[in-house]
Amino acid sequence: MKIVIQTQVRENYGAHDWDGKGTCPQRWKYKGGNTYVVRDLTQAQVDKIVKLGIPTITALIEERNEGYEEYLLAYDIVKDSAPEGEEWETPFSLYWEGGRWVARRTIENGEYGYMRREIASKTEQYDMLMGGGRENYTVSYVMRDGSELDTTGLEKALAA
Repeated sequence: MKIVIQTQVRENYGAHDWDGKGTCPQRWKYKGGNTYVVRDLTQAQVDKIVKLGIPTITALIEERNEGYEEYLLAYDIVKDSAPEGEEWETPFSLYWEGGRWVARRTIENGEYGYMRREIASKTEQYDMLMGGGRENYTVSYVMRDGSELDTTGLEKALAA
């Protein structure tokens, strides 16, 4: 079994020019959302989620401030073979590693890709912190020629 979590992201365009004094202008715009997946759940874990929900993962995902928010819309416990979202989506896979939750995803630059065509895929990973915080963020790119680059290497390769 696995749990598939859907979120909504909103950005407050009023916060862009706000000077931090008084009340922040409110001009919220919906910006899509993210999908998070926790795979390989045991029956005991499923039973606990059914009984108690997912408060820890919710607290790790949800973030709210004057200019941005991401909040949980829904979650479903489904069979391992069930789809995890739309075919154009690339969900974050969540793992419990080294005493912390880690989010990881690899975005293939295929039919629905948005990156330059020289890039085959992008992998990003971070440690999840309460309140939607991120720590130890890393990103790497696999190029169509098979080379793997960090952001600095990518910038140099694309500038050449």
